[in-house]
Amino acid sequence: MSTGLHIHFADQLRGIDDRMRAGFEVWPWGHRDRMRVLVERQLARKGKRLRSLFALLCGELLGGTPEKAQPLAAAVELYHAASLVLDDVQDNAVFRDRDQAVHVSENVSNAINLACIVRSFSHYPLHGSDLTLEEKDGVRRRLDTMATLVPLGQSMDIGWHQGWYDFRSVPYEELIRLKTGAPFACVAAGAAVTSGKDSGTHAGMERLGYRVGMLYQLVDDYNDMFLHDQAAVPSDLQEGKFTRPVAILIGLLCADGREGVAERVASRLRKPDGDGPQWILDLMTACSVAARLEEEIQDSAADIERDVAALSSGGLDATGRMTEFVRSLAAMVAERPQPVPAESLSYRRRST
Repeated sequence: MSTGLHIHFADQLRGIDDRMRAGFEVWPWGHRDRMRVLVERQLARKGKRLRSLFALLCGELLGGTPEKAQPLAAAVELYHAASLVLDDVQDNAVFRDRDQAVHVSENVSNAINLACIVRSFSHYPLHGSDLTLEEKDGVRRRLDTMATLVPLGQSMDIGWHQGWYDFRSVPYEELIRLKTGAPFACVAAGAAVTSGKDSGTHAGMERLGYRVGMLYQLVDDYNDMFLHDQAAVPSDLQEGKFTRPVAILIGLLCADGREGVAERVASRLRKPDGDGPQWILDLMTACSVAARLEEEIQDSAADIERDVAALSSGGLDATGRMTEFVRSLAAMVAERPQPVPAESLSYRRRST
């Protein structure tokens, strides 16, 4: 993400971090010292702060003041921090970034309790803000909607592993719209509320947020699948995740009349053992899935830029900074290693 944007909004981002501690500072911890440590550790995880930065940009894009975007941005960051802990439990993930996941370093019960506490803190930045009662009500409604949509999206992700969908019916686009897009949509629509815009602008900003969140997920899917040590299998394949590269591959196979192979891809993805993950990766190379996803990411970013220009009422500088944000997201697609020469894949292709 653009360093220039983080520098431009440095004071505002620090303000969001301060607001995120509001709930923590309210409660006396006493004998709950271990949970206090866990909560502090979770609050200290800065991450990319993409949702916070996007919230500030949305407020600026609509001609509002960045300070009014801070409370909802802090609330969404807290909700997101809690969701990461629960995601790790549900996915049985061992690591979160370079650290052990909380349910591994502690236990499942403490991880769930930690997530509940951090999620409860998401209301405090709004309680203590100087937003009007009408503004508070409007942004709370957005926060409540997001709090329902994100776990609905997660349920689809879990449902894939549980066999709810066959290879033709996985609702990938809706899954990422809810799970990843909803927090971005929340802060975008919230910016329309605190900027005093009409319902049409609310809807337009909400759509913008969903599209930005989905773009971010496409980039994340790309990087996990195609930016990795060539001697290793991508983690998304190891964990059997249905991601955009898998969806593209299955769509191409079905369009080519190879439904049987597509079904085998889904089957071997659900049980990613033996040479299954590498077989899927080889099929992606043969079908040029990476190049297709790169093009999709760039097309999506271009469409979002047009939406930004149509929604802007904050001047050229604000429009330019939001455009820079979108382009930086798309540019997070790292240069992928060169594909393995086709002749080295011939033995695997014959097996399909």
